[in-house]
Amino acid sequence: MRPARIMAVAEAQARDLSRRRIAMLLLVLLPLGFYLSMGSETAFALVAGGTGMAWSVAGAALFLALASRRTDQRLVLAGYRPVELLAGRLLCLEGLALVLVGLFSILMARLSAPPDAGALVLALALTGLIGVPLGLAVASVFPHELEGALTLIAVVGIEMSLPVSSGLAPLLPLYGPLRLLEVARWTGGGIGFPVLHATVSAGLLLSVSVCLWWRRVRVVRHPAPFSARDSM
Repeated sequence: MRPARIMAVAEAQARDLSRRRIAMLLLVLLPLGFYLSMGSETAFALVAGGTGMAWSVAGAALFLALASRRTDQRLVLAGYRPVELLAGRLLCLEGLALVLVGLFSILMARLSAPPDAGALVLALALTGLIGVPLGLAVASVFPHELEGALTLIAVVGIEMSLPVSSGLAPLLPLYGPLRLLEVARWTGGGIGFPVLHATVSAGLLLSVSVCLWWRRVRVVRHPAPFSARDSM
């Protein structure tokens, strides 16, 4: 695995995202507008901001993965290793997630002013960690942007409307960050289980997306055909 190739892939992926300026702007402004419309001082505003950021990160991962479908296998045939493509893509997307985490953390800490700002930042960081493999997993299942975007809307909408105290909430990937947002708002509860839940969720989503993506881009090398000359 060559670091130069990983950086080249990450740079190419970043350029691909930069060409989608309007789409990327909408991915950020729509959840941001939803957060502001909820009233920054209400308890639900933190949930709206957290899940909205998850939508932004997962949406960027979805669009980038789908746009790279036609080039991934060509790069593998050209000599790139699948792990180099994956590492470069994750580097680009996690870098984007880090930027969004910083922006949303500053904005929500100033406007909502939760008692536990540290839990807020941790919740948003884990949201970014989960959002990337979530978008990649959806992209590995659905081949078109419309189906993928509708799936992300469904997941984020259910996460936003389902109370954290519900028995079904721990079965969803964003349970950990949403539980930490409650800790940030009410300064109650531990952070150990939410962090563990978020880490396991991110790992499972990444494993699913990598397995499905790997089956699509791998190159199967067949033995050379037998000829009469070989038997002489």
